[in-house]
Parts: sequence; C-alpha cells; structure tokens
Amino acid sequence: MIDLGEQVRRRIEEVNAGSPGSIAEMLNFQFVEYDHARDEVVMTCETMPWMRNSAGTLHGGLCATILDQAMGYVVYCVKAGDGAAPTVQLEIRYHRPLHPGEQVIVKVHVVSVTRSLMNLTAEAYQAARPEKICVSGSGIYFFKPQE
Repeated sequence: MIDLGEQVRRRIEEVNAGSPGSIAEMLNFQFVEYDHARDEVVMTCETMPWMRNSAGTLHGGLCATILDQAMGYVVYCVKAGDGAAPTVQLEIRYHRPLHPGEQVIVKVHVVSVTRSLMNLTAEAYQAARPEKICVSGSGIYFFKPQE
C-alpha cells in the first residue's frame, strides 16, 4: 500500500504535468516528507517577485492560494477513488509576512474525513526562518465521487 507521502508526491507531479502554466505549476510545489508521528505532510513552494503587493511582501491572496493548493494536494490523496474536491470554506490567518522570491515551507494536517467533507489545516513558514509561522489556515473540501 502506498503511504500518504508517496500519494502526495505523485499528485503534485500529476497536477504539474496536466496543468502547464497554472498557478500550481508556477508555485513549483515539491514534496519533502510525510511525518507519520505528527501525521503531517511537508512541502515547499517557490514564490516570485511578481507576487508582491505594494508593501513589497507576498500578496495576501497568494498566501491563501499557497495554503489552499497545498491542502488540495492532500485532499485528493485521503479519499479512495476519483472525484472532485472543491474548496467550500477557507479561513486564513496572517501572522508575519512572506517574502516574494523566497522558498516557503508548508505543513498540512488532516483534521477529519467524513463521507463527503474533509477538514484540513496548514501552516506556511519562510524557509529562511522555519521557526516562525507566517500564515496559517483551515479548509473544508467537499468530495464528490466521479460518476
């Protein structure tokens, strides 16, 4: 049986290959590890200078996108079978700015999985300062099996 970490790594590759030019591909997510003890999926992504806001930090909408995309990779790996899993609720908390042009570490946790809803949390850290949380959030995703 393939573990969650291997499933997430494969999902990232599939999305990047199937969606050239998408925001997912531009963020260049990479699977890092699955920590079984913490039940935590760790990924990195890349930000670029064009992603900045007028204050010179990473745009808040892109911070939300990073967390949503990371949780989305995991969502498609926790349910058996093919289907769609759109975001139905996303809550973001901003703690410190992320800086464009720098690598971001994202940690994702599965909180609960029911027949049709999945609840996840995620945190993002600047790779240069991994001890300081920058953005955290939670998402609820609706799973609709493929017919």
